[in-house]
Amino acid sequence: MKSATLHSLMTARTLYSEAKGLIEANDRHMCTAGLVILQDALEIIFVALLTEKGIDEKKSLESKGFDELIGELKSAGITVPKSGTLKALNKQRVISKHYGQLAEPVTVRGYAEAADTAVDAIIPLVIGKKLNDIFLSELIEEGESLSFLNSAAALIEQKQYLEALIEVRKAIFVEIEYEYAIHKWADYDPQTSTLGFLSTWSKGGNKAYSWTKNKEWIDKNVKVPVDYVQVDHERLRMDAMEWGVNTAELENLRRLTPRVFRPEKEAQWHVHFDIEFPPNEATESNANYCLDQTVSILLRKQQHAKKKRWPKKEVKFASPTIYIDQDIYSKASQDSEVVHTIHQDYKYEIDSIVTGFDPSEKYYRIHGSKADESQAIGSWIFGYLLIIEDIVS
Repeated sequence: MKSATLHSLMTARTLYSEAKGLIEANDRHMCTAGLVILQDALEIIFVALLTEKGIDEKKSLESKGFDELIGELKSAGITVPKSGTLKALNKQRVISKHYGQLAEPVTVRGYAEAADTAVDAIIPLVIGKKLNDIFLSELIEEGESLSFLNSAAALIEQKQYLEALIEVRKAIFVEIEYEYAIHKWADYDPQTSTLGFLSTWSKGGNKAYSWTKNKEWIDKNVKVPVDYVQVDHERLRMDAMEWGVNTAELENLRRLTPRVFRPEKEAQWHVHFDIEFPPNEATESNANYCLDQTVSILLRKQQHAKKKRWPKKEVKFASPTIYIDQDIYSKASQDSEVVHTIHQDYKYEIDSIVTGFDPSEKYYRIHGSKADESQAIGSWIFGYLLIIEDIVS
């Protein structure tokens, strides 16, 4: 696929998603806005497909109108289904945009359905994949969530909509909900536990409500396996805002897909849904909506993660070796408790340099344990070592 085609389809998909969201609001003003955006998305898709076919090298597509682009596609051997309805959509868009006439929601929904039919038909003819599949293969990072989304897309093709929705929710679970799973806290009693901070942190569920992470609460409230997922809705809302995700869309996905849970990566999945869910929501439209929105959300989440930058660790710090018998303090101050004295039987690592409470002093933040691994357990130390400038130089 040409890079120009991919970028155009990315833009079109964003517009398409926004348009569908507005149209589903069933408000005349929002539906009219959705209609205008939908026409723009379709026009970009038409141009992208003609570009992929190389038509832009023979003809100037910039000056072509909406109806003319449909004609160019037909000339290139790509028949656009519902072309009459799409041309009517374009006329309604002109009336709404230039003359301020509102479109009726029921009419706009009909146009949106025609657009779905057309897009699902013509993109595979040129690209070999549907729009969602393109984004799965080209944009979503390799990993378990991608395999679940690919499986969902295949199940939709097979008209197995309930199973597809379960696969979609599995992707949401591994990407988002697993951090709210509290199953590893089922035997934790805060009154008797001697576990330290690192041990409790390793139990996971770090984003779940704190009061849910203990044996008493779990015994009382977890009735079925999926109850181990205890979402802190305010935390999820803040995460979604940070990713640039519409929080209503994320909550829609959690309502419109079956709940799932698994304790470990290799474990079997547990599934839960209301008895009325299959006849009402296990439909092609809901499956496509949930797959589309999940792709969009995970893409934004991954893009947000890619923007993070961390200090490099490529060049290792050459630790000084001439601090034997020097004291290590509990704080960056010589007035604090001495927790250890540098000894040749220990191995140490320095991870940072800090200014002390006395601004004229600098310290290494240091940790270590006995060099003999058989004696290392219980010998771990952590503290601050005063930097002696004369020795360093």
